Amino acid sequence: MLAKRLSERTLLNRKESSQVIEELFGAIFDELKNGEDIIIVGFGKFYLYENTPRPVRNPKTQEEMLLKPYKSLRFKPSTVIKNLLKKISSS
Repeated sequence: MLAKRLSERTLLNRKESSQVIEELFGAIFDELKNGEDIIIVGFGKFYLYENTPRPVRNPKTQEEMLLKPYKSLRFKPSTVIKNLLKKISSS
C-alpha cells in the first residue's frame, strides 16, 4: 500500500518505490541496532527504551519472579502529528 502511494506521488514505479521503502526501513533498523535515535522532522522520534527489572507474579502458580531488563521501541510524535490527531478526533 505504501509503495503504491509513493509511486502515485513520484516518478518512481511500484518496484522502485518498494526498494526505496525497504532501504529506508533497513537504514532505520541499522541505526536503532546501533543505539541511535531516529528523528523525522515533522513526524516524530523513534528511540529504544530500556525497561528496568521489576518483580512480577506468575498468575497460574503465584510464584514471584524478577522480570529481566529488556529494550523496547518507543515513538514520540511531533507537535505537527499531535495537532493533526487532535483535529481528526474532534471532528
